[in-house]
Amino acid sequence: MKKLTALLLALVMVLCMSAYAEEAADAKEIGIAIYSMAADSCVAIVENARTAAEARGWTINLQDANGDPSTQADQMNTLITAGVDVIFLNPTDVASLKPSLEAARDAGIPVIGIGMQMNDECMALLDSFAGLDDYTMALGVANYVVEKYNGQGAKMAIITGQAGTDPTFKTVEAINTALAGSDITVVGEYEGKFDSAEAMAITENLLVSNPDVKIIFTQDHVMAGGAISAIADAGMTGEVAVVAPCGMLDYLDFIRDGSAEMFGLILWEPMGSFLIDLAADMFAGEEIAPIYFQEPLAVTLDNVDSIDVSQFQFVAAE
Repeated sequence: MKKLTALLLALVMVLCMSAYAEEAADAKEIGIAIYSMAADSCVAIVENARTAAEARGWTINLQDANGDPSTQADQMNTLITAGVDVIFLNPTDVASLKPSLEAARDAGIPVIGIGMQMNDECMALLDSFAGLDDYTMALGVANYVVEKYNGQGAKMAIITGQAGTDPTFKTVEAINTALAGSDITVVGEYEGKFDSAEAMAITENLLVSNPDVKIIFTQDHVMAGGAISAIADAGMTGEVAVVAPCGMLDYLDFIRDGSAEMFGLILWEPMGSFLIDLAADMFAGEEIAPIYFQEPLAVTLDNVDSIDVSQFQFVAAE
């Protein structure tokens, strides 16, 4: 009996050790190199990813660059040295991270890009990318402007994110394409640095230097919020239309209260869990697409209360 008991205990120990070893083998450390946790869209992505990762028993190694490319390069090296299983990279710029991407590839660590597309050399070093198509986003918003304001001789100002970057180039290109042949005049392009306070200051100056400006197009919702604040402070809400690509549901309140006229909406909230599922497929040896996009949805006062998260899915780009 004692021998049988000892045998059973040994068997239980073996099974427990085997289960522990299997669980340890399945556990993954996910590195996230994020642009800046000061941005609400970045917070949404990280928290959504963290929830999905914890459900799988995975851990998150978060590195916040606070918008600084040199800091992010150092943090990429930190993640590589830590030997994480995959890196989700939300880049601070479009070109400078090439050495970091090469180092990750040399270390055998896959990298999935998030949000902003980088230049061709950097994109070629990614294992996949999930984000937005800046041209498509901007074109939808600009087409709305033309449909609404063509024939009125309206003046429009553009507040971009980072000057000289590919997303800004695509945004301006899309606007110019949409405006071609219309009588809408662009009074200027201004670099808002994806910062609400910067966009607010630009708009305050604009309302003085171009008091007849009718439309302000911002490259994202954060800068739209800054423009909206300046317009409200000037007592001009409803007189100057704010339009923008948008990535957060909370900002739809600006549509509801009439502070913004139109947003080309995608949703960042589902991105974190999508990335975790994508990584799981990759770990399982399944083929993943090079690029995944969300299709933007035009949101105005007419449809703002019918928006549902289920309408927003990431799909492989053709």
